[in-house]
Amino acid sequence: MKKLSSVVGMVFLFATPLMAQDQTAAPANAADQAAAPADQSAAAAPASPKAKAPKGDEDGIKKAFEEVSEAWAAGDAKAVASHFTPDSSVINPMGMEGKGRRGVEKVAEADLSGPLKGTQQAFDDFNIRFYPMPNIALVDCTSTVTGMKKPDGTDADPMKLHLFAVMVNRTGKKWEALLVRPYAFLQPPAGSAAPAASTDASTAPAASDASAAPATATTPVAGSITPANAGTGTNP
Repeated sequence: MKKLSSVVGMVFLFATPLMAQDQTAAPANAADQAAAPADQSAAAAPASPKAKAPKGDEDGIKKAFEEVSEAWAAGDAKAVASHFTPDSSVINPMGMEGKGRRGVEKVAEADLSGPLKGTQQAFDDFNIRFYPMPNIALVDCTSTVTGMKKPDGTDADPMKLHLFAVMVNRTGKKWEALLVRPYAFLQPPAGSAAPAASTDASTAPAASDASAAPATATTPVAGSITPANAGTGTNP
């Protein structure tokens, strides 16, 4: 009987540590089980959709250019300059530069009282990119000047210019021109060969016929003040 009690006692001594290990391990397993649903739910959560880039105000920019056209047709240099920002810059095709609204107004006065007096200026073929924010726009467009006169008083053909402008909207109400660069494309010098579309020299047009090349000196240059709605305080 004593031997049996001794055996039972020894079994109890060996079993006690094992039972303790099982009991201490249980909470850890329970914690793992509790954490599992959270991990699974996190993995199953749908990813948040990416925010869409805000759409730029193309209509507002075109409206600013229309207002510049109206001021130009009225011969009102001050109204033209009011569509530019206080820190704006414009360089006309003749190389005359104006900085700030007063400088822009002087350039417009020179145009509207000189060779472009009584003309109209319209803008179309817009390519507008908003970068890097929706209130900053990079604008490429065509400027068409009509109503010009030749030295003999007869009507001149319409003149087309390319215009690049940086437009800004600092107040949320009005687009203004920060920078405006209207320019005309140069014609090849008289007597020069036109660039060949093919690399085969045998197909290039002969350069000896000077009568076919247009002279650049007779091409009138358009006015300097095309609307630059790209600014941050004035309209083009």
